[in-house]
Amino acid sequence: MSGLRIVGSYFRQNWIIYSVGVSMVAAGSLFAAQIPSILGHVTDSLRDSKLGTMEIAAYVGLIALIGVTRVATGWGGRILVHYKGRQLTYRLRKDLFEKWGTLSPSYYHRHSVGDMISHALSDVEVVRELVSMGLNQGVSGIAMLIGATYLMAVHVDWRLTLAGLGPLLFIPLLVKLLGPKIRLQSQLSQEALGAMAQTTEEVIGGIRTVKAFGTEQVVIGRFQSRVDAIVDEKMRFVRLSALFGALLPLLVNIGFIFVLGYGGFLVTMKAISLGDFVAFTLYVAMLRMPLEQLGNVINLVQRSIASLNRIDELLHVVPEVFDRTGPLMDIPLQGSIRVKGLTFCYPGSDRDVLNNISFCVNPGQTLGIIGAMGSGKSTLANLLLRLSDPPEGTIFVNEHDILHYPLARLRDGIAYVPQDGFLFSTTVLENIALSDEYPDRENVERCAGITAVHKNILSFPEKYDTEVGERGVRLSGGQKQRIAIARMIYKDAPFQIMDDSLSAVDTATERRILDNLRELSKSSPGHEEVHDKATIIISHRLSAVQRADEILVLDEGRIIERGSHALLISQDGIYAEQWFMQAGQFEEGESDKSPADVQREISQLDLDVEIEALEAGRLEEAS
Repeated sequence: MSGLRIVGSYFRQNWIIYSVGVSMVAAGSLFAAQIPSILGHVTDSLRDSKLGTMEIAAYVGLIALIGVTRVATGWGGRILVHYKGRQLTYRLRKDLFEKWGTLSPSYYHRHSVGDMISHALSDVEVVRELVSMGLNQGVSGIAMLIGATYLMAVHVDWRLTLAGLGPLLFIPLLVKLLGPKIRLQSQLSQEALGAMAQTTEEVIGGIRTVKAFGTEQVVIGRFQSRVDAIVDEKMRFVRLSALFGALLPLLVNIGFIFVLGYGGFLVTMKAISLGDFVAFTLYVAMLRMPLEQLGNVINLVQRSIASLNRIDELLHVVPEVFDRTGPLMDIPLQGSIRVKGLTFCYPGSDRDVLNNISFCVNPGQTLGIIGAMGSGKSTLANLLLRLSDPPEGTIFVNEHDILHYPLARLRDGIAYVPQDGFLFSTTVLENIALSDEYPDRENVERCAGITAVHKNILSFPEKYDTEVGERGVRLSGGQKQRIAIARMIYKDAPFQIMDDSLSAVDTATERRILDNLRELSKSSPGHEEVHDKATIIISHRLSAVQRADEILVLDEGRIIERGSHALLISQDGIYAEQWFMQAGQFEEGESDKSPADVQREISQLDLDVEIEALEAGRLEEAS
């Protein structure tokens, strides 16, 4: 029942409006409860021939007035309650969305997107029905039940009241027997709906692969099985709900039988008048509707408890990464990144993903990181961003442990390009200016020019206002990656991390982009002060890190080689072997040059590059 705390807290916060709303709904039902009593008086008066035209007109006017008053109060109360229900829907979805933003990536590895969509749509909608329609029906039914019972007992006969309402005492037994089953079946139905949403999201996201492999019938079959599961679970729920809903009117009808038998006896014995008997039978008939309403409300409560528990469970998930307690350094991130003896393994695993990693990247420098899949490259990027928490005392920015920075401040100082170059289903302009609520179009175009994608964008139907589609589906892989890099440049953060984000770009464009980034990292346009950027490039393609100030070669989480490109080539290790394979400059039987000759040529080229850089530096100092 823990999920009901959400609704209880909301009611307490808005108790004034809810009090007014439910009071108006209850008043409308209490007014309606007077009508059978009035008709009883009319019956007795007609039997005794005591009614004239004026008296009949007065009764008609009174009943009409009661009807109008009931409509006005019931309508006003329902509007207020429904309005607050819609506000709760907004609040819950907002809270869920904000909560998702605080959760660690590992949570999303364990839970499906479809299940989370089910939380935000189906579960929240069930809760809204409870606090709006359910509350209205519950208050109306209870008010009608109390009002009718009071009038029957006080103005007619209390013994007849017990006879008519006695069977209703079995309602709590029905709730106890069927309530838990209805609640469980509602939860299973919601979970089946989440599984279907997950399948739908996956198929739509991978529709190109589905079509390329011609597997439409396969995914249709999988989707059909998900839909069949929903139908099965929903039908079980409907059967239980229908049984509960049918038993309530049965109890009313049993009470009606008792009223007819015992009430007729009392009339013949002159214990009650004919008018009282008519009024009483009308009351019993009137109780059918509020009891059906209460049955619907009980069903809805059982469904809502299941949904509220699912929502409450999510809202109380403790993020694995969060701002630490105590004083935090809420200062801008600038300077160098230093990693000291970093060893890391994921929770629940006994294998070190990273082992004794150490390096330093100063402003204006570029660090290249290469390694086979599973060597820990992306894990290192995640730790720098604190998507997972590194051990304390292992990663520093300007000698300050990154664990002491607020997450918002830390991530604000890092511009990151993921492997897949993820784009949102909005315009090119808004994707590049993701970090800016009010995009600067001129700056966006400048960043696109740096990443050599400006001309491509101009060829789009609406240029920078072109919608890229879900996950950038309307763009090629290279265009997505270059737009994602432009987004990194637009953010203009002091630290830049590129996680294998040039894999879909040809080598000539790659070199052009990297040259532009190298020039850009030495200054930030639009700022009075110059802030050199520290850049980390993670890549499988060695040409992307060739001109880095230092290159780390990772293997199974360890640094097995490090140094400049020229130094690593001269060591004739793994880096040199991969370089020759990727460059295609040395293959057995296909080259007249020996490895040593190729090494000397490449080393000379890199030496020329370093000499040019030194000479350029001297010219800048002299000027």
